[in-house]
Amino acid sequence: MKRTITKIEIGKKNKDRVNVFLDGEFTFACSSDLVYYYKLKKDEKIDLEILKEVIYEDNYLKAKNTALKILEKSYKTEKEISDKLIKKEFEEKVVARVMVFLKEYNFVDDCKYADMFIREKISSSGKSKMKFMLLKKGISKELIDEKFKNIDCSLEKDAAFKLAQKKYNIIKKSENNYMKTYKKIGNYLASRGFDYNIINNVLTEVVNEEHDSKECSKKNYEQIEEEHNIHLEELYNLAKKRYNIICKSEKDNIKIYRKLSQYLLRRGYKWENVKKILKEIVQES
Repeated sequence: MKRTITKIEIGKKNKDRVNVFLDGEFTFACSSDLVYYYKLKKDEKIDLEILKEVIYEDNYLKAKNTALKILEKSYKTEKEISDKLIKKEFEEKVVARVMVFLKEYNFVDDCKYADMFIREKISSSGKSKMKFMLLKKGISKELIDEKFKNIDCSLEKDAAFKLAQKKYNIIKKSENNYMKTYKKIGNYLASRGFDYNIINNVLTEVVNEEHDSKECSKKNYEQIEEEHNIHLEELYNLAKKRYNIICKSEKDNIKIYRKLSQYLLRRGYKWENVKKILKEIVQES
């Protein structure tokens, strides 16, 4: 079935777009470049399949330009760009094509993004928090693990030490209780994604340097260790409950592991603890 192009007019707000009328009725708007590419002219008949192709190409151009404008503001991961385009109601086929273009010309590169992100965050966050944030941004677990293999452990400890020292200098102005000081700094470092061993080592160095109390340090170490074990028990119970729910609708072990780990990470648990608990649950099953 064919229809007749009765009018092509330049857009009033955007001179780079035109309005196309078929059989006397406004039908669609598109880039003026497409009018020249498809040689659309007044009084010519157009096949509906060609019409669909023109509209699809116009949607692709709009989606591509939208993606490039987003990237002008800040570098994004593949998932972030894809999600933003879908949110703007571009169809999945169009979004997939845009992503191919962006990757082909290196406008998006998850490997490069992960490197930049780690360099920026290594001085203020532990591995657990960085891994969680990268997972949320759509970076694959395999790529994340590969990147973190190359990180010098001393960099993470140095970052934790500087953060703890800065926090300690603030807390000691209003807090004289050693136990409370110790716990506040420990909780602060945990919220930054540092693991238990690093936190304990840093606390021993920073807090004990001025308090000089080995006996008190031992007491606090035991207290933190006890709290850590309680924390793991709570994590295990939550993970086991969620695992049983997921297994009712999912049989693929890889997908179950992925869904469960993402659920626990969203709840704020550290990646090292999540891995440990998931391993226990998988072995039990």
